[in-house]
Amino acid sequence: MVTRQRIVSYGIPTVATATIVAAALLTTGTKKSLVTPDPMVPVHVIPSYSGTDGHQIDVVFAVDTTGSMGGLLDGAKRTVWSIASHIKKTDPEANIRIGLVAYKDVGDEYVTKPFMLTTDLDAVYGELASYTAAGGGDTPEDVDAALDDTLHKMQWRSGAKKLVFVVGDAPPASRGEVPTYDVLAREAAERGITINTIRCGFDPQTQLAFSRMAEIGNGEFSTIQQDGGVQQVATPFDDRLADLSSKIDDTAIAYGSEGVRARYEEKMAKNAAAPAPAKADRAAYYSKGGGMKRGDDDLVGGYATGSVALEAVPEAELPADLRGRDKGEIKAEVEKRVATRRALQKQVEDLSKQRDEFLKNNANKDEGGFDAKVKSTVERQLKK
Repeated sequence: MVTRQRIVSYGIPTVATATIVAAALLTTGTKKSLVTPDPMVPVHVIPSYSGTDGHQIDVVFAVDTTGSMGGLLDGAKRTVWSIASHIKKTDPEANIRIGLVAYKDVGDEYVTKPFMLTTDLDAVYGELASYTAAGGGDTPEDVDAALDDTLHKMQWRSGAKKLVFVVGDAPPASRGEVPTYDVLAREAAERGITINTIRCGFDPQTQLAFSRMAEIGNGEFSTIQQDGGVQQVATPFDDRLADLSSKIDDTAIAYGSEGVRARYEEKMAKNAAAPAPAKADRAAYYSKGGGMKRGDDDLVGGYATGSVALEAVPEAELPADLRGRDKGEIKAEVEKRVATRRALQKQVEDLSKQRDEFLKNNANKDEGGFDAKVKSTVERQLKK
């Protein structure tokens, strides 16, 4: 029996995740809760903000990351914000969480690498940016293991629309450690989780398995070019939107444990390295959600939206330059940054509308790319 190596990435823990775990584990009646609070989730954050408002939509991408998938991975990194924005456009009330399961095969760096569902799309982008196409060698890959992790490791919200996209260029290597992909797809259908599949390239065995997986999982099967077929359109508004988004990032005050603050800086560094169209997509996504809060580690956004009680934030969770200052000074600094962010966000909203109009009139009409397939599939399925 082959032992599978699994690497689980949790990213920045979200309040949504903590709330779901609590809901699952709390006992009823007069029994005491057996839940141990997650020390990474600040207790002064109002828990309902990021996990329960709006129309809940959970989307997981299970993506082959072996050597032949470099083009697809590059395209996914560049368009994840565009996909999220399209979901918001389709459903303005969408409360989106995205999760990832990178997969390879036995003998590679890892077999599966789940990244838990989260509202923190900066963390999702950072995880995608870390993916490199390597390994593989033989044709089958461990699709079964990826789908098993998708169903059993992700903390799906019970009231959410649940969508999965399995993306790869090779058929499943069923090894008997977990149920086969068809059994797992049937389980997904029974649980209300829709399984969509996207075949990269034209391997016939992959088509047979992926089309069957989607059929059983009540989803859609699509085929795209081996390189992902992503054709990102540059616009005259990208550089200005990227600059405005960077200035909004500069208004942030990352708070929480030392590890949380360090991961925030890592996320921002990866976003800063993104191409201008991807930065513009990110700015547009946040503008569709009001733009004031960009994660549960964002003190300025939390204060602006009323989801953080400023006076309850322990001094140790503040950055070094705010420690030792009295509460009045800290409040004044936060409110100054809130005002700056609001003004910048208004400019982002205006430019985003102009950019959307430009893309509507000038976007490539080819719907054969990864992002186009995901957008059209999501749009149809959200309207059901």
